[in-house]
Amino acid sequence: MAILKKTAKAEQAVAVAEAAVKSAAVEQAPAAVKEEKPASKTTRKASAKKAPAAKKTDAPKVSLTLQYLGKELTQEAMVEAVKAQWTGADIKTLALYVKPEDNAVYYVVNGESTGKIEL
Repeated sequence: MAILKKTAKAEQAVAVAEAAVKSAAVEQAPAAVKEEKPASKTTRKASAKKAPAAKKTDAPKVSLTLQYLGKELTQEAMVEAVKAQWTGADIKTLALYVKPEDNAVYYVVNGESTGKIEL
């Protein structure tokens, strides 16, 4: 019976010592090793809203003027000439190709139809 009491006391002492070691290890652990609780959803949403929004830069307004052999033709004049000559569907896209040696402006409307305007 005396051996049983000594064994129980020894086991109790070992358990206390292990608990003390675990406690000391947690207190001395570096901050990076300590387990952190994940942020709540509201915290994530709030921090996301505080981030500055990327500003969209507007494309600069372009003004094109062709000067060739004493003639002057602006981009706006070319577009108006195409609109005056065009009889098809609404113009959604317009590509202009200026060819001074032919004395002409070639155009493509809506990626399909082509035409030519004399300078």
